[in-house]
Amino acid sequence: MIKRILISTWITVLLIGLLAIIQDNYVYATNVNLLRVAFDPNLPPYQYYEEGEYKGLLIDLMKRIAEESNLDIELVPMPLNEAIEMFQRREIEMILGIRYSRSLEETMDFSDSLVQSKVSFIMPTDQAEEIRNKLNIEPFIIAVERDSTEYEFVKNLKKANFNLAFNQESVIALLLMGRADTMIGVRHVAEYTFDKYNLANEYTISDVYETPVYYHVVVNHEMPGLMRLINTSLRDIKLSGEYEDIYSRWVNDRNLERQKQMVRNLIVISIGASIVILAGLLLNLQLKRKVNIKTKELSDSNKQLEEKILEIRQSNDLKNLIVESSPRSIVIFDNEGKIISMNESSMKLCGCDKPLTGESIYELVPINLMLGNIERVLKRGESFIEKEMAYLTAEGKWTFRYVIYPLFDHNKATRGAIITVEDITEEKILRAQAQEKEKNQALVHIISGIAHEIRNPLTSIKTYIELLPRKKDNVDFQKHIATVVPHEVERVNKLIEQLIDYAKPREKIIEMANITDVIDYCSLLFAPVLKKNEISLNWNSKDAYYVMVDVNQLKQVVINLILNAIDAINERKSEVTDHREYIINIHTFRMNEKICISVEDNGIGMTEEETKNVFELFYTTKPGGSGIGLPLSRQMVEDNGGTIQINSEKYRGSNILITFEGVFNEKELVNNR
Repeated sequence: MIKRILISTWITVLLIGLLAIIQDNYVYATNVNLLRVAFDPNLPPYQYYEEGEYKGLLIDLMKRIAEESNLDIELVPMPLNEAIEMFQRREIEMILGIRYSRSLEETMDFSDSLVQSKVSFIMPTDQAEEIRNKLNIEPFIIAVERDSTEYEFVKNLKKANFNLAFNQESVIALLLMGRADTMIGVRHVAEYTFDKYNLANEYTISDVYETPVYYHVVVNHEMPGLMRLINTSLRDIKLSGEYEDIYSRWVNDRNLERQKQMVRNLIVISIGASIVILAGLLLNLQLKRKVNIKTKELSDSNKQLEEKILEIRQSNDLKNLIVESSPRSIVIFDNEGKIISMNESSMKLCGCDKPLTGESIYELVPINLMLGNIERVLKRGESFIEKEMAYLTAEGKWTFRYVIYPLFDHNKATRGAIITVEDITEEKILRAQAQEKEKNQALVHIISGIAHEIRNPLTSIKTYIELLPRKKDNVDFQKHIATVVPHEVERVNKLIEQLIDYAKPREKIIEMANITDVIDYCSLLFAPVLKKNEISLNWNSKDAYYVMVDVNQLKQVVINLILNAIDAINERKSEVTDHREYIINIHTFRMNEKICISVEDNGIGMTEEETKNVFELFYTTKPGGSGIGLPLSRQMVEDNGGTIQINSEKYRGSNILITFEGVFNEKELVNNR
């Protein structure tokens, strides 16, 4: 009898404890205000816009979680970067469909995984074999989402050019439009798009690189009760089989049977875990309700910790794989200059057959030649980005680009440095060839204008020669021919000399240059072209400014900018009919210790998106454009220690500003002269 009473008492206490937990969640769910849930609508089949409504796997799943948890939510579509900014400003409470990011973990809690897919390479079927075999050997244009894990992988591929997009849908669009040879992106998104447009047979999802990707919903750290509620509802939906129905409705997954088996196993494990927890509760009836709640919270925290440890381990494995497979030479060393790690590429560069761990970095040839400013890295934590070095041996000449940046410990103290070295010998040759091509294209424009200018003096000379037999004894005629013919010959000679001077190849020489002389040269060279296109050039400078640059490269930059301005004006003429006067304004001025050159036109202009991408290699908005003019100009400006920036507005025009360190000291001017 006593035993029966004791068992009844235990069961009553257990039911009261469980009821208290359920009531706590219910009270939380019924007292929160309307929750604004942001989501990126460019992620089919998870969340997207079609036929006048937002739909997808994650949309349905979030609505079901809200219904299960008695939450009042409002789904708000917006780009992911905008959603993160609004979340951090506390203007929204949740973000749906976001990948785990360590950098965001300080401001937000990530839920259990809502859906899992894979990141894979995707390429046209007829080119798949070639791309697989020659990836990392020949240059391919790869479409990839900006600031993603796969973007970090692509940046380390040798000879890879990449075309960046802000979301997965845009990545696929770049591939379909032929603006990329291949892409790396989320498998489900690609399969959905190819099925939608009947392109499944035209594109291949390759296993040359694959890594898992998970999507979550995030809430603020200050709302742990909401996260517990969401995770509990999510687990209940999965255990009930509803998740499988939602998943099958939106995702045509070849591995569905395997996932079904995993769900069944999870159900068995969950039931077993529930039995163990129930037995533990029966054996610990004397524990207070608060202890039970804390125990459950600790269990949930441990599970989340295990998931994060697994995710970090996968991330570390991926990082190690990237370092070892990177075409760049990577060497890590401590504050004493002792080598900690070397990858295979660095061992080949230095001619050693094993990592020289523990040896001095200052004796490692040729990397020791790149350590001139290493003390500033180790003591001040500074970085040296994109430095170049020519290296000459008996076997030949190479050009290396290297980056040195500090290695910090968990306390943000410098514990050493990392140097990455890339062989850019072929790149330098290709860049020179591209520069020569751009120069030849400029010559075509200039010659077309000069040909017209040469024809005018030749016509005058021809007229005088034809009149010579009849008027050779005429005194006035003799004076005119003696004055006009030499003048016209001098005009022709000056035009030809300028053309030859521009076309003549030269080695790079850093010297003091008068900005006024450079722009005078370019404006005179383009005078015939501007006249032919009915464009005015406004250029005047009261002061002489001096900078230390390669004069010929500076001329090439100014010529490229004037050519772009002419093309922009002609494009506007073809699209817009008005009576405006088309003008190119060139100004030079001093700003603190900088000398600035401003080139402004009132041509077609560019959108904000076009302006962001204008310096990307091979990106162009002009019909028949090469997409190398502005990237080469920026490269030449930066090679000479300058900066270049552009502001543009569609149909109003563009302004390009170039800045260099000025030479103002009188002694410096005299010495350089």
